[in-house]
Amino acid sequence: MKKEWYRVFLLMIMTFAGALLIGCNQIHAAAWQPYSLKIMGYAKKQRILKYDGSNWGNYEEIYENKYFKDTKSTKYKYNHQSRVMVIRYLNKSKSPEVNTKYNYRKLVFHGNKRQPVIQYYYKLGNQKFQFLYTIKYWMFKPIKY
Repeated sequence: MKKEWYRVFLLMIMTFAGALLIGCNQIHAAAWQPYSLKIMGYAKKQRILKYDGSNWGNYEEIYENKYFKDTKSTKYKYNHQSRVMVIRYLNKSKSPEVNTKYNYRKLVFHGNKRQPVIQYYYKLGNQKFQFLYTIKYWMFKPIKY
């Protein structure tokens, strides 16, 4: 009788500890990190492989300076399995077309770490992510992403 009680108690402790560990991993993965341009490294050379002309024109001329400025409140998340980085910018605009707290840019990494190919997307307000361009970089030092 006592042996069965210990087994049930041990099973309950193991279940609780497993749930706690899984919860801690998910919380850590969901945490936003402070973003700086220095984390991306420095490129010797770059080449634009593909771009969407309409989105790129709007982004470069209008959206980049107005909605995607790097500040202390700029944060990022990185997923190692899919090699996707999402950068979150605080939305200071009060315009009705962009009535959300944050705007996002998504970077999808391909290739190796010395010559990465990065696809850029942006999300403004409640829209879906829109493709901007794909750039291949030749880095001075390998990036960590």
